[in-house]
Amino acid sequence: MIDRATVDRILDATRIEEVIGDFVSLKRRGANYLGLCPFHQDKNPSLSVSSTKQIFKCFACGKAGTAVSFIMEHEKLSYPEALKYLAKKYGIEVVEKEQTPEEIAARLKGESLLIVNEYAQKHYQQLLWDAARTHLVGLSYFKERKFTDETIRKFGLGFAPAGGKSFAATALEEGYKEEYLVDSGLCIKRDDGSLSDRFYDRVMFPIHSLSGRVIAFGGRILTSDKSKAKYINSPETEVYVKNRSLYGIYFAKSAIANKDCCLLVEGYTDVISMHQAGIENVVASSGTSLTVGQISLIKRFTDKIIVIYDGDAAGIKASIRGIDMILQQGMKVEVVLLPPEDDPDSFAKAHTREEIEEFIASNKCDFITFKTNLLLKEIDNDPYRRSQLINDIIESVSMIPDQIERNVYVGQVATRFDIKEDSIFQKIRQLRTRRNSQEQARNRVMNSGPAVSLPGEYEPVPAGYEDSQPVETVETAPQPLTDAFLAVNEKEIVYYLLKFGEYPLYTDNSLHYGRNIRVADVPTVAGYIRKSLEEDDLQFENPVYRKIYDEYFSRPREEDEDCEVAQGKIIRFFSTHPDQNVSATMMDVICDNYPITVKVYRDSLTPEEQMLGKNVPRAVIAYRIKVIDRLCAATVKEVDAAFKRGDGESCKEKMRFLSALNTVKNNLTKELNRL
Repeated sequence: MIDRATVDRILDATRIEEVIGDFVSLKRRGANYLGLCPFHQDKNPSLSVSSTKQIFKCFACGKAGTAVSFIMEHEKLSYPEALKYLAKKYGIEVVEKEQTPEEIAARLKGESLLIVNEYAQKHYQQLLWDAARTHLVGLSYFKERKFTDETIRKFGLGFAPAGGKSFAATALEEGYKEEYLVDSGLCIKRDDGSLSDRFYDRVMFPIHSLSGRVIAFGGRILTSDKSKAKYINSPETEVYVKNRSLYGIYFAKSAIANKDCCLLVEGYTDVISMHQAGIENVVASSGTSLTVGQISLIKRFTDKIIVIYDGDAAGIKASIRGIDMILQQGMKVEVVLLPPEDDPDSFAKAHTREEIEEFIASNKCDFITFKTNLLLKEIDNDPYRRSQLINDIIESVSMIPDQIERNVYVGQVATRFDIKEDSIFQKIRQLRTRRNSQEQARNRVMNSGPAVSLPGEYEPVPAGYEDSQPVETVETAPQPLTDAFLAVNEKEIVYYLLKFGEYPLYTDNSLHYGRNIRVADVPTVAGYIRKSLEEDDLQFENPVYRKIYDEYFSRPREEDEDCEVAQGKIIRFFSTHPDQNVSATMMDVICDNYPITVKVYRDSLTPEEQMLGKNVPRAVIAYRIKVIDRLCAATVKEVDAAFKRGDGESCKEKMRFLSALNTVKNNLTKELNRL
């Protein structure tokens, strides 16, 4: 890991306008820079870069972040890789944090396994081309598949000869340790202590990591012997986790990002043939069922997936569950069904790139149309099976996280099957509530707390409204309407913390307004907020806001530091936070929704720091009122329940508490009106 001091040196040296200027032509407009956003098809300059705040924001597609996040997004790098990129740009030596003995051992073992795998890949590749040792049988197989020499070398294809001990003997002779040969899955240790090869008499397909390292292998048999598995793969190791790996992702990632779409096929040869035909934004799940980890890997580059199926109906039905998983991850999914006689491998060999692209564009369909066409022909006029199909499609729609997108598909289902939309919405609510309850139960078992939503995901519905209109309640347990507004108030308070937390808070109209000078008896904005919330023992409910709040007060700080300097460090601390939810939320909180471009209007505004004395107390009071509103709503229900069960004493007690709450609320409302 990169130590914090080195990270700080990198961030201190980094100028965001210089970093983004390497990729985008920027022009100064006032205090900021403007340019065409590289993350969408931008015709008018939508990307605003602030050299003072060291952040960027696109007001068209919504992308926002720091220089680090820009490099991560644009170059498809991890957080440490982006830091190293910037360190190289500014000539800073990267010092890794001192690791524990356990961390060192794990890192060294992982690196050793990668070294062994890369040796094995070169070994198998050399044997593939070694005519002197009569191993051209493997090369003949690839030639029969019409792979060119260039393609074979690009994917590092190889051959493991018959015998079962060739690789083990050669690797030991070359000095590779038995421990790593076994742990990598390349060799198997027998009961007598001898080593044998896992792969033999097979053509070899290396599996690469996102960064291009060889992490595993797939081997295909060359005979038609039904007693042997057609394919065998490396077992899981420290460097190869099957449910987070995709075949071809290293070769496809740039094309996926550029085309903003990923084609998903099944096997190794499907990927290779598509690449050879010029279609490079394609990966394979390598014959295994699609997993959330694999979908998340694709999501790093695009949110659009086109699944390509061949004409094997049984195979399609077995893998169709992957469509629901893609939808559940908030991605857009379309399906292409190839002609009955083709799979992606054969189709790519028989067509040019232009023909393949045209076929995909003309034949792709949404998941509703695909499922309907696939299953409807088996139903005949059986009403029970028809209802099963409709329920299956509705369940797929219910997987979609975005409510507006769900509503669009609900309309499509209603039209396609002549069903009232209200019935579909009711079914979706039931399905999502049930799944959420199951998820909460799993979370309780794992002692990790209930599932929560990030800001902006809440969908409030007034009581009694959900059964009469096609609008859905939030998919967590039923909660009062005020929860949604609590998130709004929490966000406002976090805004003042992040932007002005270290500024003094003058709560009168004295001449101190606008001065960024700390005075002993004047609290800071952060101090005022903390004291106000602690008085009522209040804690943010949104987990990301709560994490920002907690870390704000627990982070290292310096006394008597200039307010603007201190606040700049705070923004940098959270904008480069390793938790992407925290850094993304920070950008969402402090970035304006609309840029102010009219200078006269901008200059006429009262500086925001001069209004802190009114705005911060107002935000805190509004938050306290919303908390009381929710307590009142809960207490009213308790009064009603006590009345129904005839518990007069409890009813009176709850009524007294409700009266006290209303008194406090009235006082706070008066104070809010005064401000």
